[in-house]
Amino acid sequence: MRFVFGFARGCARVSLLLCLSASLWAQTSGSITGTVRDSTGAVIPNAQVTVSDTTKGVTRTSTTNGQGEYLAAGLGQGSYNVIVIAEGFKKYEAKGVVLDVAQKARVDVALEVGAIDAEIVVAGTSVAQVETQSSDLTGTVSGKEISQLQLNGRNFTQLVTLVPGVSNQTGQDEGQVGIDANVSYSINGGRVEYNNWELDGGDNMDNGSNSTLNVYPSLDAIAEFKVLTSNYGAQYGRSGSGTVEVETKSGTNSFHGTVYEFARNEKLNAFNYFDDPAAPKPGYKKNDFGYSLGGPVFIPGHYNASKQKTFFFWSQEWRRDRVARLFNQAVPSSAERNGDFSGLCLASPSDCPHDPATGLRYPGDQVPFNASDPNVQALLPLIPLPSPGKDTPGTARFNGTVGTPVDWREELIRVDHNITNNNRVTFRYIHDSWQKTTDVPLWTNAGSFPTSRTDFKGPGLALLARLSSTMSPTLLNEFVFSYTTDHIVLNNVGVWKRPANTTFGDLFGGNGSGILPGINITGGDAYDGGFGQDVGYIPNGPYNSNPTYTYRDNV
Repeated sequence: MRFVFGFARGCARVSLLLCLSASLWAQTSGSITGTVRDSTGAVIPNAQVTVSDTTKGVTRTSTTNGQGEYLAAGLGQGSYNVIVIAEGFKKYEAKGVVLDVAQKARVDVALEVGAIDAEIVVAGTSVAQVETQSSDLTGTVSGKEISQLQLNGRNFTQLVTLVPGVSNQTGQDEGQVGIDANVSYSINGGRVEYNNWELDGGDNMDNGSNSTLNVYPSLDAIAEFKVLTSNYGAQYGRSGSGTVEVETKSGTNSFHGTVYEFARNEKLNAFNYFDDPAAPKPGYKKNDFGYSLGGPVFIPGHYNASKQKTFFFWSQEWRRDRVARLFNQAVPSSAERNGDFSGLCLASPSDCPHDPATGLRYPGDQVPFNASDPNVQALLPLIPLPSPGKDTPGTARFNGTVGTPVDWREELIRVDHNITNNNRVTFRYIHDSWQKTTDVPLWTNAGSFPTSRTDFKGPGLALLARLSSTMSPTLLNEFVFSYTTDHIVLNNVGVWKRPANTTFGDLFGGNGSGILPGINITGGDAYDGGFGQDVGYIPNGPYNSNPTYTYRDNV
């Protein structure tokens, strides 16, 4: 359901990247260039060229050089009007020249002789359609595609496969966000970890794993993004495969926004082939909802669309996933948990031959362990009790569903302010809050039961500040600072703490942090061939952080 409205402990690493030229680091700004000629093909020097996006207050003014050429650089994604004025010629205007993110568009102009108050107007959509300014092989995913294509999981990275040469290696039918997500996409056969993922020109890669992103902007907050697959310039260096440049939305001189919710539940799901049709379906509830709003910042009573200097865009999104996992595992019966395995002999006498050394029938004639031993009492809770009605020796089973709650929330704010006609500053902040409780312990070699679990937090943050200054018609400076980081905080949940009265200690002194050792039972036909439960090595508390700082100055 969607409504659209419009008013018109681990490791730490710090990367410091200092770049002093446009050829050294990625950028999302584009440019419009061209040559101004008369009807005979002769170039026209000193013609005044104005490139403007009136909805965002962006204007670039320059004059053609001796070869009739002009350049308007440092432009963001959007729709622009190009106006050319020269003495003795009619005014020329190309309206609605669409500039994609990081695009170098060319708009050549042919002026006609006449009075300057006469005007030639062309549709901008009929110009700048072919990339002639660079040899980049790229593909652009437009805002229309982002907002209208249906995505199972609503993750923008799924759309990179619209670009030729990109193949999905994530192994996910449904896109995820946070640490559950991954960006394993092969671009032109390159390794999946060799891609660059940039957000508004700042790094967005999780440099700890190199397989996910620090933040996943909401679909409603992305203007468009470009996938550079081959032959791109040195400013997109660092990695040897493709580059994805994402541009977030900015506000305009009119208010626009969205309100939405997407929902799924188990009533729409079929049974798994191995599920018991008589049992209820495992719970499956997913809700994704949020809103966005963008427009001008103005003082009430003093609104003038043509004089707005500050624009904002704000979005929030929440996800509430409650997906249950069905457990169906053979476990020891209540009698067996107390050391009495005689029921196994009654059920299958061939499983209990006489021990030739003692003459006793095992296990009916002897107790294999002392159930009151404190070490046994510490380990038994790792194995769940049989489910009601399924406590028969030899066939006892644990049946149950356990939810794996995932909570995600994101806030995004972007502010663009025109200090003057020649100076524009942009600030953008994104915070992702992600938390999940796993159904079995995380990163262990045995997890058959939900008796022990892991609470997994993975918040991410990305902020960017950009100052664009037109110092003269032929000199533009763009300074960008970005900071991005992610954190991992892990905590054991359930049965994991070693009681004080146990007699076993850490295998490696001081490294166990009081965690219970794991259990593994294998071999034979007992208990479905075996089971295991291992709390693992996870430390309780902060585990990982990977801040990245980027400084860039393009002249």
